[in-house]
Amino acid sequence: MSVLSMSASTCASAAASSWVVEAPECVLARFRDPGGRLWHHGVPHDLLSERYPGPGSRSCSPTMHQPRRSEGRSSVAEILDLDALRRLVVSEEGQYFDRKSLFDGPPGAKRAREKRKVRDQVVEYVGAFANADGGTLVLGVEDDGALTGCPFAEDEVEKILRAPEARLVPPQRGGRVVEIDGVRLILFEVAPAPRAVMVQGDGFPRRDGDSVFQSSEELINRVKDAGLIASPEARVARAELADLDETLVRRAMEAGGFTGKLDDYLVERRLADRRGDALVLRQGAVWLFARSAGAIEHPNLGARVFRVNGTEQRTGASRNVQDFPWIEGNLVTVLEGARERISSLVRASTKLHDLFFRETPEYPPLAWQEALVNALAHRDYTIESRCVEIWLYDDRLEVKSPGALLPDVLVEDLLARRSVHASRNPRIARVLTELGIMRQQGEGIPRMIEEMEISWLPAPELTSSAREFEVTLRNEPLFVGADERWTSYVRGLPLDVRQKRALVVLLERQFKSSEYQTLNRVDRDTAYRELTDLVAQGLLRPVGAGAATRYRVVRPVAVTSTLASPKTKLVARMKVAGKLTNTDYREAFGVEREAAKLRLVELVRQGVLERRGERRGSHYVPGSEWTAFLGGG
Repeated sequence: MSVLSMSASTCASAAASSWVVEAPECVLARFRDPGGRLWHHGVPHDLLSERYPGPGSRSCSPTMHQPRRSEGRSSVAEILDLDALRRLVVSEEGQYFDRKSLFDGPPGAKRAREKRKVRDQVVEYVGAFANADGGTLVLGVEDDGALTGCPFAEDEVEKILRAPEARLVPPQRGGRVVEIDGVRLILFEVAPAPRAVMVQGDGFPRRDGDSVFQSSEELINRVKDAGLIASPEARVARAELADLDETLVRRAMEAGGFTGKLDDYLVERRLADRRGDALVLRQGAVWLFARSAGAIEHPNLGARVFRVNGTEQRTGASRNVQDFPWIEGNLVTVLEGARERISSLVRASTKLHDLFFRETPEYPPLAWQEALVNALAHRDYTIESRCVEIWLYDDRLEVKSPGALLPDVLVEDLLARRSVHASRNPRIARVLTELGIMRQQGEGIPRMIEEMEISWLPAPELTSSAREFEVTLRNEPLFVGADERWTSYVRGLPLDVRQKRALVVLLERQFKSSEYQTLNRVDRDTAYRELTDLVAQGLLRPVGAGAATRYRVVRPVAVTSTLASPKTKLVARMKVAGKLTNTDYREAFGVEREAAKLRLVELVRQGVLERRGERRGSHYVPGSEWTAFLGGG
């Protein structure tokens, strides 16, 4: 079953269906679990419905009023309906969405923000969205999704709404006021600008992931020229509106928060243009939504999957390559077909995990799915002689995407998990992100690396040439050959997965910092920090000094095979690091990402933990009930 075909009643079983997505964040972000509990984007509704301690506080309850729009501000972008807005305000902030409170201060002592600073923030964020791929800014919402509304008088609200028109060059569309449960919110729906937009007296802001940074007019225009003019997805298509799968387009509209006319959506997403009374489709619209493969002009839009019996290809009489039927159709169909094919070929093995054997796929599903999605979303479609290829060998999985990385994207930055916002096909990337098939830009490869680390597998190998970009995942665990008792002991330690890997792999010999860096794909400063921590904990002994320093693993005299309980591991990690992450919970309890996420949400609801930060920076600190939790079973 495709993630696109899920209904509200089936989202609860998403973890067991096609894409390994975080189930509450699929296309219909609101659903009831088997126990009857209502969820919004991974957060229980009863948690959202707790009143937020601040002026004008309201929660996202099911009852919603029609929006109150400013006079003279009707536009295509205003087809965002209130139900879609409710889902949006509690969703994860990222490349295309941000929310801001209009209050300062701690809970119970909130006060209205300074109005000038609000206007400054509006023009900065609207300009940043316009200089990237567009997006939505909502004012009057706290970080946790609680609606606290707008405390300002009508004349001040009007100044905020018109700030993008007054202070951006060229002027950008202003905002509007909407109401949810009587709570006023200020909404800015920002279209991508064709050329760089400047904040008067304050430069050129640009959106990158969930952050805003200063850029240059030259760089912004160069990116826009590549994405809006030179990109094959922007070329005019011969297909007509009737050649598109209307059901699929409307699912994308709902996922992106739009209702109304289908052609308005395509124009708003830059997938079509109006020429008089005619609607002219761009190639991106056809590649995403074509009803049949026959409507697609690109001869190699699809994907091919190959299975190699062995670690190297052989030809002739000893040929060992099994190829499968071509996977073709629109990109959503290709992604789903390739996912099903690869899932049937990825083998499972029984591995020891904390004294229990459980069946584990040879590659983490999320890792290879990220590689597949990125290949189809970011490939160079000017190369029509080749398609995306997936090769499964006995020891590795390779995903090959036609075309090199963009000039501004470096393999070193990707491996270092630095945020990189650059898309060869921004229209396709945005729609796939809104559909929940693709992660926010800049998140896919860091998440892929993390998934391999959690499974104690080598980090993904990334290779870029003039001809193609290749991701290689290897299935040989890094701890093969290590003492099983020692490995079990290390797994129970409250350490980072990289530190655990070093303790296992480098057990029997001295090693240098450079070897630690190579093993874990980290820079020198990170290696120094993590090695120093291991020395402080008595798990490493330094030999020598300065640049000649080497390290040797210190094994306790008696390493017991009796492992600490998962809860004990979690508490130990909190004691050492002062915080917990989804990765820590997964390591302690041996569960998948989605199960860990739901349990952490429940611990937040119970007051055991408090969530801090967003997206990749999200973590948990002790809550009011943490002490009681320590005393429990």
